[in-house]
Amino acid sequence: MTRFLLSLVSILFFSTLLQAQAWQPFGVRQFGFTFDVPPGFVLTQRSDQGAAFRGANEAFLAVWGARLGKASFRAEIKHRMVEDEKAGWKLTYRRVTPRWASYSGINNGQIRYVRAIAVCDDRAALFTINYSKSEKVPYDPVVVRMVRSLKAEGC
Repeated sequence: MTRFLLSLVSILFFSTLLQAQAWQPFGVRQFGFTFDVPPGFVLTQRSDQGAAFRGANEAFLAVWGARLGKASFRAEIKHRMVEDEKAGWKLTYRRVTPRWASYSGINNGQIRYVRAIAVCDDRAALFTINYSKSEKVPYDPVVVRMVRSLKAEGC
């Protein structure tokens, strides 16, 4: 009986830990997108356009929607890349298509990864994550999952 109870307690404990580490859905209806926030990131700011989250070791995640106005999706992303370069980010990867874009860079021991998708013709959804260069390997699968989770919804 004692073994059974210990097993049950262990199972409940580990399943609670797994639940605590679950990815959290996030979206902004007016911008027509959904996104999964990784485990360990805590909401620090929310607005009508999106939200900001903090993770371990000063990792920072922002996700938001933007109206493109007269600019094309491609022009908006290229503008953001120029602004990041002006802010000191050395871009090491960039891929811009008519419907999605990704780019990344380094600055003072930090990595920045940006992903954007075109949403409903006149809007875009984006996320930016900054984390320590020393944490690149553990963050690689996290970034891949975030990229896959950023989706247009409700157009």
